[in-house]
Amino acid sequence: MLNSEILQNNLEVYNNSIFPMQIIMLAVAIVLTYFLFSKPGSMVNKLIKAYLAFVFAWAGLIFPIYGFSKIIFTIYHLVLASLFIIDIFRVKIEFKLPETNGKKYFVLFLIISAFVLYPLIEYIAGHSYPRIPLFGVAPCPTIIFSLELLIG
Repeated sequence: MLNSEILQNNLEVYNNSIFPMQIIMLAVAIVLTYFLFSKPGSMVNKLIKAYLAFVFAWAGLIFPIYGFSKIIFTIYHLVLASLFIIDIFRVKIEFKLPETNGKKYFVLFLIISAFVLYPLIEYIAGHSYPRIPLFGVAPCPTIIFSLELLIG
């Protein structure tokens, strides 16, 4: 188990070495979320699944290089990535938003919380970039986003 200082040092090295991947991953997620709201359909669903497969594969393969995890972590994230890849062809999961506006905007709020609220909480807790886990390149905020899409 990593202590807090080691974790933050590892995050700093990780975030500095992969920059600007954080911006790219966030931008792609924002665009896909926009299309999920404005033009939902099978193509958007396939793109979201491909994106989630990529970010979970990233979490399983790249994140551990910087000393964050054990083999079970890698296996877990690679299994998630594989399931999203399989579902591109099997089409068992359909990302869609609730029909009513109130629920739809609540889901949007939850999705945006993975983008904005998670780093804001880290900042309030006294952590700052590059010593925080960021959306798309770190598991925690990415899993929050994925769960919000799945429950939407």
